Amino acid sequence: MVDAADLLEFQRHLAEAHHIAITSHRSPDADAVGTSLALARYLRSTGKEVTCILPDAPDEALDWMHGVADIVLFDRDPGAAQEALHRADVLFALDYNGLNRLGPMADAARAATGTWLMVDHHMGPEDFPTAMVHDARCSSTAELLYGVIAGLGGREAVDAEGAALLYAGMMTDTGSFRFRSVSSETHRVIAEMMDRGLDHTAVHEAIFGEQPMDRMKLHAFAVVERMEVYPEFQTAFVHLTAEDMERFNYRAGYTEGLVNKALGVAGVKVAVFAKQSSDRVKMSFRSVGNYSVRDFAEKHFDGGGHHNAAGGASNESIGVVMARLRGLLPEIAAGLAATEQENT
Repeated sequence: MVDAADLLEFQRHLAEAHHIAITSHRSPDADAVGTSLALARYLRSTGKEVTCILPDAPDEALDWMHGVADIVLFDRDPGAAQEALHRADVLFALDYNGLNRLGPMADAARAATGTWLMVDHHMGPEDFPTAMVHDARCSSTAELLYGVIAGLGGREAVDAEGAALLYAGMMTDTGSFRFRSVSSETHRVIAEMMDRGLDHTAVHEAIFGEQPMDRMKLHAFAVVERMEVYPEFQTAFVHLTAEDMERFNYRAGYTEGLVNKALGVAGVKVAVFAKQSSDRVKMSFRSVGNYSVRDFAEKHFDGGGHHNAAGGASNESIGVVMARLRGLLPEIAAGLAATEQENT
């Protein structure tokens, strides 16, 4: 998965670097945050000065991650974020394939003068990095980053805490290891980390264990009041308005997993979750089988991601977005039918 020539390029740039900035995408998930913090731990062990910078705050369910409190958040302190970006000799792009994924932080990132390095597993990476380790077949950026750290000679530096950070990204990006992207290599990496002290049960409980009552009520409301199931199209939608989220005291991460509840309905092969925010409607797309939600999201909602798991966004209102999705049901059904014919 990790090419030796790419690692040599990384080594060359890191050898000359003193200040390193690690960035990841807007609305950061466990793969984004876990890889940022794990890479920072490794680089600091080699004597580098490292700053992790995110466009906005991660899910509260990730508060247990060692070092999360030290991450610079662009939306809360843009001055500190810009200073760290400007100062960096080397900047890492983790778990995203284009600078627009940084949202409001994108312009500040484009103004940075350091050398960009990328580690990512999303399809269609942009060419802004000087060097990259990229593999769209890999289950998560966390799995890919483990190979990078090991290839740079840091395998033994991945202790129990670092392994927990990477495992969180691997577990969540694979739907608890049920997606097609999971390979034998995925499990070999986990086995190595368990040998060095990874407590996989503790990570799972930290993310999926105790849940705030407001979050549980929000999920119940979304399923009962906001889920639309279209059996004839093998598709289900869930949406939440800004008023819905305010009603249940929404906090970052509360809607995680809702799209999978829609996908879990019997007979459903494509699911979409849409939620309204202050400046856009953000969407998550999921599918089972050969239907590509990545292609659908890219075509209609400026999105991207993976074959069975993708994201997108729209500047339209939630009502307009849902109307558009309903209008696209025949297209989804036709696509599902075409993939089924391909398999016969």
